[in-house]
Amino acid sequence: MQKISFIISLILCLSCLFAPAACAGETRVLVFIEEGEGFSLPENGLRILPGEDAVFTVEMDRGVILTETDYAGDYDMDVQNRTVTLTLRNILYPARVRLTVSTKYCTVRYDANGGAASSGETAVEKRYSLSTHPRPNTETGIFDRPGYTLACWNTRSDGQGERIGLGSRVTPVNGRAKLYAQWAKWSEEENFDWEENETVSLTGYRGQEETLVLPARINGKPVTRLAAGAFTGCKAKAVILPPSLETVEDGAFEDCEIQSLTLFDNIVSISDGAFVSCPRLETLYINASEAPFGYVYRKESVYADKVELLLKAQGQKKLVFYGGCSIWYNLDAIQAVRQFGEECRIINMGLNGTVSSAVQMQIMAHFLSEGDVLFHTPELSSRLQLMHSPDMGENDSSLWAGLENNYDLFSLVDLRTVGGVFSSLTHYLGLKDRRTDYQQFFSDDYRTPYMDAYGSIPFYRSATKKELGDKVRLDLSRVSGHALDNLAAYYSLLSAKGVKIYVSYACVNLDALPQEERGNAEAMDQAFRESIAAMDGPVLISRLSDYLYHQNDFYDTNYHLLSEPAKQNTARWMKDLSAYWKAEEEETP
Repeated sequence: MQKISFIISLILCLSCLFAPAACAGETRVLVFIEEGEGFSLPENGLRILPGEDAVFTVEMDRGVILTETDYAGDYDMDVQNRTVTLTLRNILYPARVRLTVSTKYCTVRYDANGGAASSGETAVEKRYSLSTHPRPNTETGIFDRPGYTLACWNTRSDGQGERIGLGSRVTPVNGRAKLYAQWAKWSEEENFDWEENETVSLTGYRGQEETLVLPARINGKPVTRLAAGAFTGCKAKAVILPPSLETVEDGAFEDCEIQSLTLFDNIVSISDGAFVSCPRLETLYINASEAPFGYVYRKESVYADKVELLLKAQGQKKLVFYGGCSIWYNLDAIQAVRQFGEECRIINMGLNGTVSSAVQMQIMAHFLSEGDVLFHTPELSSRLQLMHSPDMGENDSSLWAGLENNYDLFSLVDLRTVGGVFSSLTHYLGLKDRRTDYQQFFSDDYRTPYMDAYGSIPFYRSATKKELGDKVRLDLSRVSGHALDNLAAYYSLLSAKGVKIYVSYACVNLDALPQEERGNAEAMDQAFRESIAAMDGPVLISRLSDYLYHQNDFYDTNYHLLSEPAKQNTARWMKDLSAYWKAEEEETP
């Protein structure tokens, strides 16, 4: 995607020097947008009283969209066709603000690389809109090649470039990308035993290939099932399952050398029990064969776009806020930008406290590097945020709703460290009762946005709903002894990469606690403090007493604050973070 940055110069001056008759002695701010390529302004140069909004009409060139600004305050962009009404709110001080524009469309050329489309074409060009998501998702079923499975796309014909799964996202350069089909030749039929009815079930294997590619058809019939014990002792390091496959029975791969597995998301039944005693199985590649479901299922479908913020910020210092939905909803990103926006890129990676934090932490770790800062607020009620268990389960359907929109993200997760993956995936796939397309996004009945330019919730929350049904705990056993060993291991992983980790608290609704735990705040703070102090890397920078709230401070769950309490909560986070940030800078030689 081609990005062009333009500088908005906001210059504080005495308007009397420019229009003494009009100002009557009032000090005004001259707001001027520097004109440039890609847009024009019918009117420019506004003189604004401090505290007022500056409103500009920006006419975009055809095929160009205004994506964001780094104005260190709140702003709105109302888009009507090619006209953008840009409102910079509460102009107070001189500032340098960037507008980022991008091409609205990109083109991807797909090379069949030995295969062909049903029409006989060996190359297909597709045009994508970038107005909804920052990168396009690739095509899935446009080519075929008898005796081969289309395993992925690649930026090089010989497969030595970047691997991109079917349906996953690609990065255009200057609005264009070229991808080559990567074909995996089916293993010879003579290597298999099978049972044949209307479909084929594979029951045995005697081959010695390093890469095992299961055929999609035998005797013209689709291969739909792998029987228990069929691949016991298999020495293949890579296994590619066919898109025809529906069922993998428990024990199908037992005592195998398998290191990577490729499957398609129309599979119906597969569990971790299919891979008994396969200690080297590390990487799962998932190809999309069906349209996504997450955009109509859950708001967590924004997860792939949140990771795009990390990708976009590569090469820049990042301040990443992470936790459950308590940080997704409660971080006022504009405050963080005002405080630290000149020093680093602000990103809110908060998602949901009931889904696997181990998966999210591994994906984040791939995009974090030396000098970056992780601000973590693990919810004290969430066993998954505290990483009591790294395994996935049925609740992770919410997470899959986001991973589905760029399955390649899951290939960054080490299967040796996370259990329950296959059962969790097929549970989500079994929920699909509708289809969307990759141009959509999740929206509730009120067309509510669930992510702004920084990853935070942008909509205003002013009234407490009647029912806040989720549970809140301050159970000392959850943070004492060895309860946080898994969390400590992930902190250590990030610290080894040179990432600085600051730990704070998520909000706690005192009124929602069990009666016997309402007096536990001080003891909980002490126990958590002792556990964090014993870890390699993280620093606990807050006190729990500053993050205790009551029922009327919350919106629709016990973790989503109303907008005003959320701003106050963010102010406390920023105060805590600033004190340590400043102290470390002073200590740096």
